Amino acid sequence: MVEWKITNIVFTIKFNTNFFIDKLASLLTEDGILVDYDPDNFPALIITLENDNKEEKPRKITVFRTGVINIYGLKKLDEINNIIDKIKKIFNKYNINLPNDYEIKLNNIVINGKFDYNNIDIEKMYNDFVDAKYDPGQFPAISIPYYISENYKINFNIFKEGIFICAGIKGDLNNINQYINNIVNTFQENIIKKYVK
Repeated sequence: MVEWKITNIVFTIKFNTNFFIDKLASLLTEDGILVDYDPDNFPALIITLENDNKEEKPRKITVFRTGVINIYGLKKLDEINNIIDKIKKIFNKYNINLPNDYEIKLNNIVINGKFDYNNIDIEKMYNDFVDAKYDPGQFPAISIPYYISENYKINFNIFKEGIFICAGIKGDLNNINQYINNIVNTFQENIIKKYVK
């Protein structure tokens, strides 16, 4: 069984409302909340939410005028409800009442893991895969797109020791762990095993 853990989850939440992010940016700044807002370079307000657990990295959220909020940096799926509550609390303070009816979408899960093998021939892998990327002078891992379906691919960065990072995973929140297990174990069985030294 391939070992893996979630290192980043990205959610998109669509509230059926518009935000006045210019005003919100100045109010948050006045209250000492860390914000990044430069509309000439990026059309959203970026808010850094400190984590209750100081050992964990802060969460980043981007707030768009259209009512769309992206949340980055989660490591557990069940954290999302706490983050939404935090956002609502912050917005309520400025008389912005977010509706309870919203659309939530899992955008991306990034995992780190280790295959069951310790010596992968990534040079041979690079020669065999047309769409692989490998430049050991820049980064010591090979990057391989893995197509789950015609319009859905994820990306594996694989180190020769069998360590990997995988990004782009999407799926049903209710069975996501089983889904990830299936992806990484199938990838190991169908691809990795062929390149074990």
